[in-house]
Amino acid sequence: METLTIAPTLPMTAPATSTFVDMAAEIGRLICRDAIWQGPRCNFLTSTNDPQFEYPKPYFKSLEADFYAGSAGVAYFLAALYHATGDRLIRKTALGTLHNALATSRRIPATAQLGFFSGWTGIAYAAIRAGRWLSDEAVLSEGQRLLTDIVNLDLHRVGIDVIDGAAGAIPALIQLEREQDSPPLRSFIIRLADQLVSRAEQSAEGCSWNTIPNSGYRNLTGLAHGTAGITNALFEAFALTGNATYRETAFEGLRYENSFFDQQQQNWPDFRMENQPRQHDASKGITGPACSCSWCHGAPGIALARLRGYELTGLAALRAEAETGIQTTARQLTWEHQQNFSLCHGLAGNADVLLEAADIFYLPDWRQQAEAIGQLRQERYQKTGLWANGLYNEYQIPDFMLGLSGTGYFCLRLANPAVYRSVLMLR
Repeated sequence: METLTIAPTLPMTAPATSTFVDMAAEIGRLICRDAIWQGPRCNFLTSTNDPQFEYPKPYFKSLEADFYAGSAGVAYFLAALYHATGDRLIRKTALGTLHNALATSRRIPATAQLGFFSGWTGIAYAAIRAGRWLSDEAVLSEGQRLLTDIVNLDLHRVGIDVIDGAAGAIPALIQLEREQDSPPLRSFIIRLADQLVSRAEQSAEGCSWNTIPNSGYRNLTGLAHGTAGITNALFEAFALTGNATYRETAFEGLRYENSFFDQQQQNWPDFRMENQPRQHDASKGITGPACSCSWCHGAPGIALARLRGYELTGLAALRAEAETGIQTTARQLTWEHQQNFSLCHGLAGNADVLLEAADIFYLPDWRQQAEAIGQLRQERYQKTGLWANGLYNEYQIPDFMLGLSGTGYFCLRLANPAVYRSVLMLR
């Protein structure tokens, strides 16, 4: 059975006037075709780039259990797609993938178990949401049981950023706590927020967090691994508990991040790139620190955190900062800037930021620009036969944050963002 698809010379059938749900359904059928089954469980092959090479050189492996690049994220998309279409094959594959994610979740290392994108929180969230979309009580119950295990994790062994740790887990756990009113879960969320406060590093610029020990980087700005993601979690914890310490620490984190804001680029520096040449555009007279522009690092993710901060606090300063980040994101929402459609560091992720901004600020122009990216993706697919992924290789990988599942879920977001909510900023 063919399980990993390289782009064909000619594009597969894709009607030029297909709706966004039609696009999602085509992607879902492609994923289902490549499922590898054993009993009631199924999994998929994916490619990843060999770190020994400076250029993208893929090797192949089976999906692990996580949400970011594993079976939980694939199952989440397929369950949402079943909810949108009622396709029975989609439902069967969603359940098989969920069973696999839940069965293999224990293999996740202790240091990543808390994470939404890397660990149990994302798997539990996917199982609970998908269990409802699929009307499957067994999967729902398995997700809730995993939630009980999360509450008992040793916080000395877990991370603090959005990908691996507390900053990503807090918003998801708050959503789930509101749905089931669990005192142990609420207590655990408070412990996570207290941990973020206790690990803040104070400097003249404000508070920041060392999320990548021994890296040699200055404490990062940005959402996935930086200050923006942690301040967002603290604002969420403040909204839940009213504890002013969380709010004040979040403001100190904003002060740190904003102290490095580059006025010319209207962006925040990516300190992972400090040793690279400074950005220079002679035609515009721009020279400054190296900046990224994606969900994980740079203006789009920082804009999301400011958007949510404004939504929770109503502070005009946060709205202004969000608008700055959104405008930078919108200016760079072109194929020339990001030649892939992934959610993590591609056009779909940046367009998703505009969808959230359109919802919170009631500005339809940003929604229209996001929809234009959906159309561009379809046009490129018709031309090349490839849904360009976040690994920049020519394989149709099933992953959520880098590949097909995230691309398909973004189609559902474009069709109905009120029902299929963003996972780039849980709110």
